Amino acid sequence: MNTYVLEAGGECLVVDPGCCSLDEVLESLGCRRVVIAVTHGHFDHTAGVDCVKEQWRGLLAAHPQEPVVALASAEIGRAWGFSVEPQKSAVDLKLVEGSHLSIGPLSFHVYHMPGHSPDHIVLYSPEASIAFTGDLVFAGSIGRVDLPGSDPNAMAASLKRLVAILSPETRILPGHGPETTLARELEYNPFLRDPELVFDS
Repeated sequence: MNTYVLEAGGECLVVDPGCCSLDEVLESLGCRRVVIAVTHGHFDHTAGVDCVKEQWRGLLAAHPQEPVVALASAEIGRAWGFSVEPQKSAVDLKLVEGSHLSIGPLSFHVYHMPGHSPDHIVLYSPEASIAFTGDLVFAGSIGRVDLPGSDPNAMAASLKRLVAILSPETRILPGHGPETTLARELEYNPFLRDPELVFDS
């Protein structure tokens, strides 16, 4: 999965820390304040939350349902044979529909877009023309809707909202795979062209 680090004005945003080995990157960027944002609580996106929060005294920003999803996800991970410990960190900044997350001069709009998981959010900065989409949409595909807590109806609705909100040139930074743009996905991603295909996936 993808972990992103964005630096702006000496503040750093760490999105979906799937591992702990971020010290070198954060030090090289001269991070004075660290905010950890998770798009959703699945263990591959949150495995590094506790150590980054502890080592950098970071603030955890997530949807209020994220700890519940993270706990359930850790149990599922262990059932699948992964060595996963439940996330201990509490949410410091609650990211709900309509809230904003500021990093230096940048402001990210928060959109609650469930479907892949009930706590799933998208962070979108119109000024920077970037969107962290987690496992909502990938280059050429979308996140799974056959996991515990997934909802195909909610996924289809979230995909329609995403298309209506983002500008075509927006860089989409997904939770897995290469980055893309909304314009590219509208041309090549069948699920964005027709969200009803979610029910056939």
